[in-house]
Amino acid sequence: MAVKTILARVLFAGALAMGTFGGAQAQDADHPKDKKLTVGLDIGYAPWAMRAPDGTVEGFQVDMLNEIARRVGRPGVEFIDANFSAIFAGLFAKRYEMIGSPIAITKERAEQMAFTESWRTGGNAFTTLLNEPDITAPEMLKGKVVATNSGSVADAWLTANAEKYGFTVQKYDKDTDAQQAVLVGRAYASLADLARSEYAAGLNKKTKVSPYIVAGAGAEVGLVVRKDDRAFLEQLEGALECMKKDGTFKKINMKWFKNEGDPNSSMNKIYPGIGPVGFPGYDPAPTFAPKCS
Repeated sequence: MAVKTILARVLFAGALAMGTFGGAQAQDADHPKDKKLTVGLDIGYAPWAMRAPDGTVEGFQVDMLNEIARRVGRPGVEFIDANFSAIFAGLFAKRYEMIGSPIAITKERAEQMAFTESWRTGGNAFTTLLNEPDITAPEMLKGKVVATNSGSVADAWLTANAEKYGFTVQKYDKDTDAQQAVLVGRAYASLADLARSEYAAGLNKKTKVSPYIVAGAGAEVGLVVRKDDRAFLEQLEGALECMKKDGTFKKINMKWFKNEGDPNSSMNKIYPGIGPVGFPGYDPAPTFAPKCS
């Protein structure tokens, strides 16, 4: 093996071992150290990101991403609103450096984009009006209309199973519109992220979340960057692991969900290596010990 190749590998391993997730590797033209971190976010997907009465953006993701920006040495965050159906295209076109919405990890997505390790375990749940029977099985949706956010994992599941279970799918650019379709009677139910569904039902006492959970693919959630953005991915991974380690995620979860989260979920679990365990792009080899501050 050439001496230069050996030296390069030694230097790379040493940088990881020293925890330089905020190091010079990712400080190129796409990630200027002196500018705000640009993040694509589906604003309106409460409680992850929504408009406050004064017009500012607030939510779980906002608190999380502001903290990540601080830890990787960036002077704040610029949130760029993007409908979920177009959020990936915006990343590829470099409209923003990363996607900050909670993105379910799937094999297909991991083949096209680079995910961090999972930072939340979830699933998808149906919301109906309060006076409707609980949905305990998808067979109960026969002949019904189900609304969802276009381009989401919920959308993919509904589209794949509509013929099998005999329901019709309505797709909306914003999840709030899918929820509204249920309230005004255009749809019998909506399907969305479990935490999002529970939060929305808590705010609107006319609706409830049914006990049937659509799990499987997309149950784990990560942050997303472009496939060739390895150094930046390491920065984000380091920040996430430090936030898990020092209890920052528990504090943010308490603020928005009034609990510290399941201790066995990925929000409280640090994974070895870089990337999403069990999916394309996962690298178990590096010794990765970020320096937390």
